Amino acid sequence: MRLADELAHVDRAEDLFARLGVDFDPRVMAVHRLHVLRRFGIEVRRMETQSASMNEAESKRLYQRALTDAHAHFANPSRPAEPPLCFGRNLVQIRRPPSGA
Repeated sequence: MRLADELAHVDRAEDLFARLGVDFDPRVMAVHRLHVLRRFGIEVRRMETQSASMNEAESKRLYQRALTDAHAHFANPSRPAEPPLCFGRNLVQIRRPPSGA
């Protein structure tokens, strides 16, 4: 089975780190799990478009680097603010009731 196919069947983020042999801080994952995975996915897509013909060893290195970089981004407390997951649109808008209501 190809690595990409194996990773597609991983259920937990921690299993993804284990499968790729990448260390992680559980405290970072407890707070930033979805952001780390989102950033990992974006980085993998970007890298794959730049390197269309990769063998399995190259793919594994690419995935490891992308996952390490994504985790490191959120492990760094002085990182720049991350754009919202909804790409700039509010999921919920809270309004004050009109005066006199």
